[in-house]
Amino acid sequence: MPDCPIVSPEILLPHSGRMVLLQRIVSYNETSLLAEAEIGANHILLPDGATGLPSYLGAEIMAQGVAAWAGAHALDRGETVRLGFLLGTRKLVFRQPEIAIGTQLSVYIQQSWQDNSGMGVFDCELRERVSGEVLLSGALNVYSPTSDGDLAALLGR
Repeated sequence: MPDCPIVSPEILLPHSGRMVLLQRIVSYNETSLLAEAEIGANHILLPDGATGLPSYLGAEIMAQGVAAWAGAHALDRGETVRLGFLLGTRKLVFRQPEIAIGTQLSVYIQQSWQDNSGMGVFDCELRERVSGEVLLSGALNVYSPTSDGDLAALLGR
């Protein structure tokens, strides 16, 4: 198990460079993860000229929380970090239309269920780190192929 806090979350994600949206992993366990992120002025998902990140794009930050959780557990098992897919959302609640530049976020993910095929549902929240105000919440439906063969078949290789 990697020691927390993990200040280089890219080791847990199948992303690199600016596409890594999490700054650090505060903690994780068998069913949950707490991470931190920031909406900086150069955030890769920020539309040109915007004063904030459209709240619906916060779902990608939550999805990276799920991916980091899966990556941490893969490393715990001595496996490589695998690609996963965000299939959809349920009960997505936007508390405001955008997340202001400069906002420090806490990213909470909690496993609701996951089966042996790699399908899962995670309850997630983005909160403003200082006030604790919930900015975005919802359930993410995800799929993580459990073998290289499953991934190859999915990608048509």
